[in-house]
Amino acid sequence: MSLSVPGERALGVRASRLSSIPNGTRVRLYATARPAGPLLRSPVMEQACLAYRLVIERPGWHKVLDRSDCAPFLAQDGEIVISVRGPFDVVLSTEYQWEFGLDVKRRLDGLLPEAPWKDYRYFEALVRPGDRVCIEGFASVTVDPAGERSALREPPLLYAVTGTLDWPAVVSFPERGSVAP
Repeated sequence: MSLSVPGERALGVRASRLSSIPNGTRVRLYATARPAGPLLRSPVMEQACLAYRLVIERPGWHKVLDRSDCAPFLAQDGEIVISVRGPFDVVLSTEYQWEFGLDVKRRLDGLLPEAPWKDYRYFEALVRPGDRVCIEGFASVTVDPAGERSALREPPLLYAVTGTLDWPAVVSFPERGSVAP
């Protein structure tokens, strides 16, 4: 296994090329997220998702809570399905919510480490099945009965992108305007 060295950039790659690079190479790829098991439930809006990031800020816009979670999922790039496993670093953002109902305020208050403030804002960004995502992690391709065959006489290959405790798999949305495949 040839693990990448710290500070080295991830190799941008299409899933169809994963079998041609050494296992353990840090890669970045763009794919469509699909569930591999039970979905998570976001803490504030209580919506089904594959991953979420919640940020709450108090007046002066000081961050008081930054929570994220991600379930193992599948990512599809063309005909190739990749198993994506953690640990994860969920790097999502969206516009802040300034005005919200009493039910949301109660859920937010229950998540805060201190007594709630009069004024605060939050955002909750979600990855749902079918969303286009950017994944960065360590690539591996193995012959496995759970994998898929590219042809009748080809061995079943299981493609995976994983993280480690030192280098978690990064899940994000492609940047606006990017020409990601």
